[in-house]
Amino acid sequence: MRTYIPIFFTVLLLSGLHACFYSDSLMYEVEPVPGDPPILSVSTNLDTLHNPPVNDSLEVIYQAVVEGGEFYYVYADVVNTLIFESDSSYGSFWIDSVLADSSGVDTLYMEFYYSSNTNSLADKVNYEARTEILKYAIDFNLGGTK
Repeated sequence: MRTYIPIFFTVLLLSGLHACFYSDSLMYEVEPVPGDPPILSVSTNLDTLHNPPVNDSLEVIYQAVVEGGEFYYVYADVVNTLIFESDSSYGSFWIDSVLADSSGVDTLYMEFYYSSNTNSLADKVNYEARTEILKYAIDFNLGGTK
């Protein structure tokens, strides 16, 4: 019985010995296969309006749904001024008439950032974000507030 124990450990050691050596001649490569890109669908209360007026203020309600990914945040800009930012996929904000210097039509830019959630290194450090930019024409009617 005593002779079988050292033989057993010797066989066990020799069977796992190849795992202790590294060879450069063996190279393992994996071809990355991208998954399906996420689908972003955004709806706002401005979708059915044509040049909504901003007499005093205008409320913008949005909802963003990402299928197969993750929502990061939304930015809203009017007249080169950041007026809203949030990491919520549903919310609302107000556009105030003091943002415009003069009456007329200007553009509201809404930038939605989301990820494909692939767990790649770029995704983990938030560099795999995708962007969807929506534009809405809004009418600053400053004559109506005076």
